[in-house]
Amino acid sequence: MKNKNTLRWWILLALLLVVYNVLAFAIPFKHTGVFALSYAFTMIAILAQAYVIRSAFYRGEGVRSKFYGFPIAVVGAAYLAVQLVLGFIFMALGAIAPLWLALVLYVVALAAGCAGFIAADAVRDEVERQDAVQEKQVGLMRSLQAESRAIARSNRDAGCAAALEKLAESFRYSDPVSCEASAAEEAGLKEGLARLRAAVESADGEAAAALCRELESALARRNELCRAGKKG
Repeated sequence: MKNKNTLRWWILLALLLVVYNVLAFAIPFKHTGVFALSYAFTMIAILAQAYVIRSAFYRGEGVRSKFYGFPIAVVGAAYLAVQLVLGFIFMALGAIAPLWLALVLYVVALAAGCAGFIAADAVRDEVERQDAVQEKQVGLMRSLQAESRAIARSNRDAGCAAALEKLAESFRYSDPVSCEASAAEEAGLKEGLARLRAAVESADGEAAAALCRELESALARRNELCRAGKKG
């Protein structure tokens, strides 16, 4: 699928190059210095789209990565559209338009495009960094929630079933975002769940129920630390 998408982008870019060159040389523009300058800057804008597309859509996998790359592609497309319009206008007015005016406008458009691209790329980097931090903060609790549910499902002892279900619900509704202060409690929760799984697998309902009570208390302390950390 990735190769097909890549091929589509290259085909679209190649078609744009062909269409532009056909229009530029089929329309009877006067081949002045303004025409040459317009042609050169527009070709730069078209060829730059290859870099824009790769930066926007092929730096990472998945829908989220492509969504974050969309603003970069919009900046590239906007610069290309402006340059195409300016280029054709100055080609049409090549006999009377001053060369310096075309040069100034093209350079300004190029500089604005580069600035927009850099800004959009910087925003994308920051959003991806925050996503990575967020994923790290919630990753451990998600795994503990999944483990508690799995243990409850695997239980065959009716005596501790209610305690296991209650523990799984407590994990489910706990704050998923970890903090530095809760690290020790979360490590204890992970170790406690490992002991709880062993007790369930050995059908030791009494030990499992006792561990559930311990884990409920530890989870409550962990949640309180998270709440305190957010208030602070």
